[in-house]
Amino acid sequence: MRWSRRFRLRPLNRTKGSIGRYRWLICGLLFAATAINYVDRQIIGVLKPTLQLEFGWTEGAFADVIFWFQAAYALGYIGFGKLVDKLGARAGYAACMVLWTIAHVAHACVASIAGFAAVRFALGLGESGNFPAGLKAIAEWFPQRERAFATGIFNAGSNVGAILTPLIVPGITLAFGWRAAFVVTGSFSLAWLIVWLKTYRRPDVHPGVSPDELAFISIATRPPPTHACPGVNCCAFARPGRTLPRGS
Repeated sequence: MRWSRRFRLRPLNRTKGSIGRYRWLICGLLFAATAINYVDRQIIGVLKPTLQLEFGWTEGAFADVIFWFQAAYALGYIGFGKLVDKLGARAGYAACMVLWTIAHVAHACVASIAGFAAVRFALGLGESGNFPAGLKAIAEWFPQRERAFATGIFNAGSNVGAILTPLIVPGITLAFGWRAAFVVTGSFSLAWLIVWLKTYRRPDVHPGVSPDELAFISIATRPPPTHACPGVNCCAFARPGRTLPRGS
């Protein structure tokens, strides 16, 4: 019995060492999308002094603009979560990216509190789809044993985006103006969207996934059987002082 158990474990270890790594490219795309997501939402905070100087905003007016983003973000979690379940990770992620990119670039075309509130609301709706779509992609591409690690990697993009924003936005603003900052950073989202649509498919239909990697993802994500013994409730015998009958 001990020998047979060890023998059955060997193919799993061998497969783990020889499978492909295409799923980590998908994780890298999710990381990049999350970083862009946070650049796009943080940029207005970096530009706050510039916008207040140009438009004469008060702290209350700026708070109103931020409020509409947060309200839309909360509502969007529910809506986009359901949409991603219906469309799938590829189309669902593309939909939220298109919406938030259009809303982000539209910041360069407004000049009033109402205008900024409107585009921030649309941005919040679009950006709310990032995490539901990302988690959907992780579930499709990663076995349970790797999902926590993959989720941690793509979530790290939020911190990276928050760090990059004050590093790149001031330079663009000084060179070309604050409106250009929205256009330039919006081009990052467009570039990501092109790569996403070209790259992402479910692993079972993706030509870039090796048979070994597909088997690893499929087998490792298969749910365990309800009972080890068909037709027998083995848990009923797992009591102190009670032994299994012979032949079980």
